[in-house]
Amino acid sequence: MKLATSYKPELCLRVDVPICAFRPYESREYQDTHPVPPPSAVYGMLLSLCGVQRADKARHSGVAMALAVEGEPDRSRVFRKLRRGKDLEGIRPDYQDLLSGMRLWVWLASGNDAAEQSLTKCIQNALIQPESINRSGGLSLGESSYLVDSIKVDEPSSETALRFLIPDHAGFYSLPVWIDHGANQRRRDRFRIDARNAADGLPEAWVNIAPSARQ
Repeated sequence: MKLATSYKPELCLRVDVPICAFRPYESREYQDTHPVPPPSAVYGMLLSLCGVQRADKARHSGVAMALAVEGEPDRSRVFRKLRRGKDLEGIRPDYQDLLSGMRLWVWLASGNDAAEQSLTKCIQNALIQPESINRSGGLSLGESSYLVDSIKVDEPSSETALRFLIPDHAGFYSLPVWIDHGANQRRRDRFRIDARNAADGLPEAWVNIAPSARQ
């Protein structure tokens, strides 16, 4: 995996999500959750913020992103009906883990974003002039029911306890970085989670959001 260490952050966002979950690919009857959102989910949220349609998700391919969660969100377990197939017979009750009170920090750099207007610029415009964005539905992180409470330009203080998502060949977590069902493109990388401050964590946390890790 290519680790990017030379990016200079162009934008830092604070994202607050009251309830969310990020089901591991291997989960079956019992749906647990990763403690941090996968890069693909964060990228999808940012595209939605900018009004970019799913069919155009490759527009900002190559943008660089670093992710950290503030503290540890509360974890709870619920009993709910989950769909296992396309018909009604595939619906059955199962346990699911949920995270509550997540505060996510997202650093962005243009990286290899070849769009005429970079994703960082699109996000800034969307936050300044939300009425200029043509989109429908609420802004969510992952599933549509995990609505974002607030998203703003901000930076954590040096005393903020952060847990960074660090690319690592031997990392415990296997997370999707790029999913495009229309183009049949999928990319999963391995990560570890480190407790660091912002200055120490950024150089190792950058990952290119693209179908291939070589981009």
